[in-house]
Amino acid sequence: MTSIRPAAVAGSFYPSAASELSTLVEDCFQTSPLGPHGTTEKSRSIIAGLVPHAGAIYSGPCAAHLFSRLDTSHQRIIILGVNHRGHGHRAALSPWLRWQTPLGEIAVNQHLNEIIRARVNFLADEPNAHSQEHSIEIELPFLQYTLPDFDFVPISLSRLSLDECAELGGAIAAACQAEANTRTLVLASSDLSHYLSPKRTEELDRLALQPILALDPEGLLRVIAEENISMCGVIPTAIMLFAVNAMGARRARLLSHCHSGDVIPMRKVVGYAAVAIEH
Repeated sequence: MTSIRPAAVAGSFYPSAASELSTLVEDCFQTSPLGPHGTTEKSRSIIAGLVPHAGAIYSGPCAAHLFSRLDTSHQRIIILGVNHRGHGHRAALSPWLRWQTPLGEIAVNQHLNEIIRARVNFLADEPNAHSQEHSIEIELPFLQYTLPDFDFVPISLSRLSLDECAELGGAIAAACQAEANTRTLVLASSDLSHYLSPKRTEELDRLALQPILALDPEGLLRVIAEENISMCGVIPTAIMLFAVNAMGARRARLLSHCHSGDVIPMRKVVGYAAVAIEH
């Protein structure tokens, strides 16, 4: 096993050439209603967030609403991603020491890995859950563009119970609080409703967003199940909400809610949202 995870979706979810990728990411910030990159008010109070993970041209402008607000105090990132294919372990840490994108390599924070692993016995270092998955990788170029220096902990997730979500959320909160001098951001990577009409997407997305904005992980899991909402990252989002509640979060703000049809008109769309959670 090499110590570097190569970019798996460069050339499909985003450009493989560094210059083209930088231009695309910058365009996501420029086309966002927030205005040019660098002019948005930065916030040290953000401790977590929800961002989408589709192809960069589709979900990137939405994700930029959150990424634009990060400042250089955010030096450690925990990214909770979706294991879409269900390959490998259901709760997988990175077996690689570094991850690669066309913009460079990013170190995995081994100290945070160890803190979380020590508290959760169903986690494992496992490559198959990560090797072809896009939900974590797609966020990295945006972080590289926004933050001059950071490391991260990627966790790929599929089937977890409510109690396991709460347990992992508590472990993440403990890891975030272990080094008070370094700020850690917890990101849940998730799209919302999939391949429905814009009208129905709006209706179901709003149902999903209500418990997220109320910082209610149990309510989120319940409404997704009861309304059969195809939110792929419900498990990562619930874990993030358990974590921020343990960290004393005070409020969640909806920064953007849109869908793929806002970029290219289509009859069936995928919903996206960017949410910032602050203490």
